[in-house]
Amino acid sequence: MRSQWLVFLASTVLLLTTGALSTPYTLTSNSLRNDGPATRKLSTRIHSDENTSVDSAEDRGVAGSTVENLTNSLKLTDELDDLLKAGKSTNYAFKFLALDKADDLFANAKLHDWIAYMKAFNKKAPSKRTTVIATLTAHYGDDGVAKMIEAAKQVRTTSAFAKRVQSEQTQRWLMDGKTPKQVFKLLKLDKAGTDLFAQPQIVTWAKYFDDFHKVKPSKKPTLFSFLRLRYSEETLAHMLIAAEKVPTTKTIATRVQAELTSLWLTRKKEPADVFKLLKLDEVGMSLLKDPVFNAWLKYTDDFRKFHFGTKLTTISVLGKFYQDDVLVKMILAASKHPSTSEIAKRLSTEQRRHWYMSKFAPEHVFKLLRLDEGNVPLLENPLFSTWTKYMAYFSDLRPKEDVSLLTELNKVYKERDLTQVLVEAYQVPRTKGLATKLLDAQMKQWLFEKRDYLEVFYLLRVEGATAKDVRKVLYNNYRYAFDRLPKENPVRSKS
Repeated sequence: MRSQWLVFLASTVLLLTTGALSTPYTLTSNSLRNDGPATRKLSTRIHSDENTSVDSAEDRGVAGSTVENLTNSLKLTDELDDLLKAGKSTNYAFKFLALDKADDLFANAKLHDWIAYMKAFNKKAPSKRTTVIATLTAHYGDDGVAKMIEAAKQVRTTSAFAKRVQSEQTQRWLMDGKTPKQVFKLLKLDKAGTDLFAQPQIVTWAKYFDDFHKVKPSKKPTLFSFLRLRYSEETLAHMLIAAEKVPTTKTIATRVQAELTSLWLTRKKEPADVFKLLKLDEVGMSLLKDPVFNAWLKYTDDFRKFHFGTKLTTISVLGKFYQDDVLVKMILAASKHPSTSEIAKRLSTEQRRHWYMSKFAPEHVFKLLRLDEGNVPLLENPLFSTWTKYMAYFSDLRPKEDVSLLTELNKVYKERDLTQVLVEAYQVPRTKGLATKLLDAQMKQWLFEKRDYLEVFYLLRVEGATAKDVRKVLYNNYRYAFDRLPKENPVRSKS
């Protein structure tokens, strides 16, 4: 096993060394500044070739096998030189420079002073040799160092240095034979609970997880297989969805989510089961706004692709949890918000197709949407527009059938009741236009059938209506048109 570690580390060192900084830093004692109560000025200025910078080094990737390579030509300040002559330990120098109290350690110029001191000390006292990572770990712990590394990686001026420190930290764990489980505890991730992906050191651990298993090609565990021993699938799924919103953890979250999805697909875990596992059945009317719903929607799509030929659809699964009228209300509410309008559009289209494939006639869908219950005036009911769209969809697919708004409404209502509904809608400005068209179509239909105007008088409920009442106006118009029809025996219909 140890030989495997050495082979891996040797390859890592070779890879890293090829990108080492070509221009050494030169530390001078000029331009020193007073940084605190120390009796001497400890700050330094680091000069480098004007064409070389940390940024350019970063562009070339992680360079150098160890952090010490960054400071090849650093010279000690007079004070640090005195400490070295006095045989003071690297730990003493670390505290002397107040690095143990530094808030932004990796951006602190004194850290490079200390690295120079450490190199000189190691050369003078090889039996007491130490490393940057060993000292940092002694002061801040593995988890503290990992947090500092991830924070420094986000800053351009410290990113390259942070990557080198991370490389040394990883190599140290590998040389010590630490398992991912042990490092997980070292980084105190075992105490993070459901906030696991909010911990910056999770990125360090995930990298180590991959490095560790490179020397075990026969065993290829996944991040998910490790985490599932600590979290239920339900809890982990919610954690991952939240983590995908955080830039620093999105990559890891996406990877674990893909592994979890792959497992579910292989098991042929039904979307309805996943819906319940994610507790989406408890969300209520705000379902389509819930970010967890988007994750479930993607899983449903993946399920259909993975199990090609399945007749399952998103809307058919949702139908197991919600009545049609409730689903339509959700879709209509979601269509009003930019963030959910596309989902709403998709579900609306899918719902119409589902109704048609289920051989639901417009009359049946009318009742599914509870439009016949009359709790809200028909033409004012938001669900009425959904029904009219389905009626048009149904008509387009059956061009030989007589499918129109009026004919379908007449299947649901008795003529006298429908006329009353339309007359009431005529009184409302928002629905007056459509009501006028439908009433006009109704009058034309009656004229075509040559309905007796006494029957129309009854259907329109004209009795007691004033001269300006729409019912009286319609009746007078009908009678005027009726009197000009060719004289034939009128047809009376049973109402």
